[in-house]
Parts: sequence; structure tokens; C-alpha cells
Amino acid sequence: MTKRPILYLFLVLIFLAIFDFIFGDRELFILLNKGIANPILDFIFLKILMPLFLLLPTVPFFMLFSKKYRKLGFTALISGPLFYLIGQGLKILFSQSRPLDVLDARILGPWHTSTFSFPSTTTMLAFGFALPIFLKEKKIGFPLLILAFLVGVSVIYTGFHFPKDVIAGAFFATLLASLLDVARHVACPKFFNGRNNLDKAQQR
Repeated sequence: MTKRPILYLFLVLIFLAIFDFIFGDRELFILLNKGIANPILDFIFLKILMPLFLLLPTVPFFMLFSKKYRKLGFTALISGPLFYLIGQGLKILFSQSRPLDVLDARILGPWHTSTFSFPSTTTMLAFGFALPIFLKEKKIGFPLLILAFLVGVSVIYTGFHFPKDVIAGAFFATLLASLLDVARHVACPKFFNGRNNLDKAQQR
């Protein structure tokens, strides 16, 4: 059941990467960072969306108090920081400059700024929280996945990342989430088989 959503997500990210390549990464950054910028969008990104982003770790945290969702919430809470740390290592490996170092970028918001830009670790963190839940519980995870995508858009709009940074961050996070999902099934087959059998029994 998890293979199809992962495949669709990879296809979406590949499409976005192709579009970014055709349009031009810097050109797309300038469009999103300056071309569409206005006070209304500033308010939406800074005052509405940023507080909503707190739902990404909050939802899996509250899952810990549910017997049904406890292991899923724990996985999401581990995945977010883990993906972030892996992203930090990838940043050192690729060592690519931030937009503000090479362009006259418009900077907004309280985002943490490290030396390098690629991939976006903020995006990897957001997808790390959302993907484990989305892969198992679509109704809960889909809104979180949308929020994760909006995190990616926000770090471009506020001037901290190029579009390619965000697309790569989402791609790496999706790859890691799919590998982690396989590892969980291999490590805990009895748990997942038992869960599936329980779901089928409840449906009857």
C-alpha cells in the first residue's frame, strides 16, 4: 500500500525538478522571492503558516498518547531530526552557497541560516515528520504533507533557499522515508502483520 503513494510523490518531485531546470533555478527563485512578493503574502507566510508548521512535530507527539498510533508517532518524531542531521551532512558534501550570498535576495522571517544551502534541511525536517504518517495513515498524513510542501515554498519565498534546494530536500526525505518504511517492516514484521490483521478484523 505504501509503494503507490511513494511513487506518485517521486513523480511529482521529478516533474518539479524538470520544471525548475527548464524555467531556470535562479529565475524561479527571483519570481517566488520577489516577483510575487506583497504584504498579504508576507502576512500569510509569517503570521499564519509559520505557526501552523508547529503541527508537524505536534501531531506525532500527541500520537504517543494513543495506543493505536504510538509507534507511528515515535517513528515520525525520530525521522524528522534524523533526516535533518543527514541533510546537514549532505550540505557539507555539496557546499553550495545560499541565495543571499550570490543574489540580492529578499530576506524575511526567523529561519536559522547555516553556511550552505543544498539541500534544504528545513524541508527535510518537515517531510521527515510528515511522511511516516502519510505512508500509514493518509487522512492524518495528507494535511501534514501539504504543510511540509508549504514549508518548502516558504523558505524560498523568504529568501533562504533556491527551489532546487527544496526539491532535493523533499527528494532525499522521500527516499529516506521509503527506506525507513522497508526497514521497519523487516525489523518488526509481526507488529505490522498483526496490525493489518486487526484492521481487517475490525472491517468485518
